[in-house]
Amino acid sequence: MRKYVVAIVLSLLCCVASAADREVYLKHSGGLLVGKKSDGRAGLVSKANAKKLKLRDVGGGYYLVVWTDANGAESYMTLNGGWNTYFENDATTDLAKYAIEGDAEQLFLLKNKSNGKYLGTDSNDEGANLYSDKNGSDTKHYWFISDDANAPLPKVVTSYIVAPTDLRQENEGWGVSLCWWARMCGEWSDRKIDQLVDWLVSPTGLNYNIFRYNIGGGDDPENKNCTKHHMGNGKGLRAEMDGFKAHSEDEYDWTKDAGQRKIMLKIREKRPDAIFEAFSNSAPYYMTYSGCVAGNVDGGKDNLKPEYYEEFAHYLVDVCKHYKDEYGIEFKTLEPFNEATTNFWHANGQQEGCHFDNQSQINFIKVLAPILKESGLNTIISASDETNVGGAVGTFEAYKRDGKALSLVGQWNTHTYGADDVSRNRLGLLARSEGKTLWMSETGSGGNGIGGNLNVAQRMFDDIRGMLPAAWIDWQYVEENNDQWCTVKGSFSNQTCERVKNYYVRQQVTSHIKQGYRFVTSLSPQSLAAVNAACDTLVLVTLNTGASSATHTVKISGCMLDGTITCYQTTAAKNHQKTTTGFTVKGDVLTLSLPATSITTYIIPIKGVANEDKEIKEDVPYLIMPQYNAMAALTADKKNVSIEQVALQEEMTTPQDGVEPVISVDAAQTWMFEKAGNNLYYIVNGNGEILTSTSGYALTTQTKKSSGQLFKVESIDGVFVKITNSSNSKSLDLSNAAYKPGTQVGLWDYGSNITEAHRNWYLCKLDTFDENALGIENNLLYPKATSSTLYNINGMRAKATAPGIYILRGADGTSKKIIKR
Repeated sequence: MRKYVVAIVLSLLCCVASAADREVYLKHSGGLLVGKKSDGRAGLVSKANAKKLKLRDVGGGYYLVVWTDANGAESYMTLNGGWNTYFENDATTDLAKYAIEGDAEQLFLLKNKSNGKYLGTDSNDEGANLYSDKNGSDTKHYWFISDDANAPLPKVVTSYIVAPTDLRQENEGWGVSLCWWARMCGEWSDRKIDQLVDWLVSPTGLNYNIFRYNIGGGDDPENKNCTKHHMGNGKGLRAEMDGFKAHSEDEYDWTKDAGQRKIMLKIREKRPDAIFEAFSNSAPYYMTYSGCVAGNVDGGKDNLKPEYYEEFAHYLVDVCKHYKDEYGIEFKTLEPFNEATTNFWHANGQQEGCHFDNQSQINFIKVLAPILKESGLNTIISASDETNVGGAVGTFEAYKRDGKALSLVGQWNTHTYGADDVSRNRLGLLARSEGKTLWMSETGSGGNGIGGNLNVAQRMFDDIRGMLPAAWIDWQYVEENNDQWCTVKGSFSNQTCERVKNYYVRQQVTSHIKQGYRFVTSLSPQSLAAVNAACDTLVLVTLNTGASSATHTVKISGCMLDGTITCYQTTAAKNHQKTTTGFTVKGDVLTLSLPATSITTYIIPIKGVANEDKEIKEDVPYLIMPQYNAMAALTADKKNVSIEQVALQEEMTTPQDGVEPVISVDAAQTWMFEKAGNNLYYIVNGNGEILTSTSGYALTTQTKKSSGQLFKVESIDGVFVKITNSSNSKSLDLSNAAYKPGTQVGLWDYGSNITEAHRNWYLCKLDTFDENALGIENNLLYPKATSSTLYNINGMRAKATAPGIYILRGADGTSKKIIKR
């Protein structure tokens, strides 16, 4: 039986095990080599600046990675702190020891002994630092050993499941801030503005429908407390946003901000379904301690004076009401903060910014909420646009502890300039559990070429898969002098612009996964999948950020492929180009050939997907997956219960001429929920093993029914569940709160904190039963137009689980095998 593992295929052979010291180049999947930087950090260098390292076997399956300087002195690649990696002098500590996971003649992973995490980078760029805190799921965590610096990288081989029947969050849309590009481009000619907005909002362009309007604070026109045009020294004069009042006692000057307004009105004209949010970076200068909209003199302190809370609240609401009354634009949300708990914002700085600590935010929200309500607007408050997701979690929890503030906020926003799998999952869980819409409201990144563009695409995938946000929103649309922080590069003064590679990378997702589509489960971090509202089209977007080609073997679970696949691809040489090559289809399995540094979109006609709720179905197999690891699943092996990477296998009970082998999930990982009354279930895997509690922590399995086998499944937030044993009221738990493959699963008190997510699980529904697709011929099943789903063949009950794939079950419900016509 051949198995496919979700991630790189690992042969568990190591060709370096016999050599105590081997001089090699350590090559990153992006094509660059490992070297020692001038500050001692381990980083990526070009071939011209690289030298061979030594791999030194220190026993137990661990190796030192040794750098030798010109004088023969050695230093050793070492975890330093929580994630940084340096070449240091101590070779005795576990921080300097790495295990090779995988085939050292192929791409493999390097696991640090001290923390069990993997070596990787955040980008493929020269100079990128190495970090020893990765989860091993990204191609930027893959490595290759070679005696030759010019040796080509081997192909990456990945296999995984896409489950169109497993519906997740609905896509409210894609978007971008109007600050600051719209201020500048709004001064362009009407013809130029038309072109620019068409590229942005057209369904065949970027298809963006969400836009964040910046309510400028406005700096002191006399510059009494700051240098004139101080923002021009950093972000440029584009960052000088107009305020609507020069002084507190002035009337509003609605002629201000003409450029941003013109762009917004043009968007509304061309995209009547556009959603607008109003947000503030700073209150007007005269309300602040420093007298400058760039922040307090001390960036770690609030800049809005409390005695101006009410006046600032009226300022924000008055702007929103003006746009409703004058132009018919009603903002969906009003966000009064921007990255407020950071210490970025300093007087005389590069852009408008205002620090609010958590309590100050809460106090201001309580002032703003009644004023907004009294305005008669339908606009709701959003908060709090922290710069990183960990900060957003902390602020959300502070609002929740307050007891009132969270009820005044209708939507939660976060930026993802910093994020990891844990913080993303925690924030999404908190938002859903409190009934708050969640937006990823701003992000972006530097980098080089298409590699940098694909890094942001990977961040998009991670955000959508981890947080389950309703919307994903870019920071800038038009920039000068770079092709990374924007999708269109232009000259504000010359009124010229061109779409850059980043535009087409983004278009691969946003023009195909449309508003109203539902994201679905896809068990590879290098993929993103969604179905349309009619559930007759599956969109699968795949990434290959590495410098070698890749093959993805994808099982489409639980539906029938129903027509010709359309494919679009962006590479270094192609821009969202339609192609008919590079993929094959056999039954419900797609084999995809992905060029190096590419993003590819497949539009796949399907049928047989029902828009079902999350109620547990009997006779439907599930993966039971930990919240923090979307590639692992509950697995039973000889009574040992753990989480392991999801494995696909070829299985055929009786080989037949002309019949393709069935590719299915390993039976040890597929679970069915058998009702036992009182909302309790037996949980039984494909090998007939029943989850069973023991007298201690460990969870085990038995093949016969006995005590300790009944479990209650309760929703935590509408997406994740806790699974509790009825005998001891303890819940499925990951040992030591770990979530890497191999972690033991036991039973422990769930507690009261839902963000202790090592006790939260996701039920991924796999194959479903087509009620009109079964027939019998020569004791084999075949699709038929109309028929019952249940048949008896040689004393076994049969049901279809996918086109041509069937489960046969004995009378006791545990004997199963899979056959294919």
